[in-house]
Amino acid sequence: MSEVMAETKIFSVFADVEQYAMLQESALELIMQIDEPVGLYGKPLAEKWAPMDVTWFYNPDERVKPQPDIAAFGATAFAASAETCETLKPLIADYVEFLPINVDGRRWYIIHVLARENVFNEAESQRKIKRDGTPSRIFKKLVLDADRISEGVLFRVEGLSLGIYSTNRPNSLMSVVQKLGLTGLEFQQ
Repeated sequence: MSEVMAETKIFSVFADVEQYAMLQESALELIMQIDEPVGLYGKPLAEKWAPMDVTWFYNPDERVKPQPDIAAFGATAFAASAETCETLKPLIADYVEFLPINVDGRRWYIIHVLARENVFNEAESQRKIKRDGTPSRIFKKLVLDADRISEGVLFRVEGLSLGIYSTNRPNSLMSVVQKLGLTGLEFQQ
């Protein structure tokens, strides 16, 4: 009996900040980081991590948004409650580190993506060109080679900026989030 394997597709992972609230560091935490800001860029931090106080960001000019299962934490990371992380940990622990934070008195964790995949196809990608004629960090066309994916659960791409990606494979973050009905994330092919 032969198994038919679906074609692996790569998806960008974004926090759904249009529909759900996002997290922000408290004013005190930001002041304390003036000399050494926290950089959630895919380099391990767990050994020197100290839990920080975080709160929900609310814009007084907008309606209050519901709190998601997985929330945006800054522009480069996500965070989830201790309960959600316990559910996700057996599935994604090999690809991330869980950094503890305090969200309005409750234990949450930043899901800091450490895994990298070498799937960037620079030859077929096209960058936007700046006015001075130099290539931009922004792409007109970004090509990632799904056939070079080794795991595809949750990862950053070697040679690219801070984007976070997943695939449509059964064990991927995207598949798990959809299967469990977790809120707060969007996946764009």
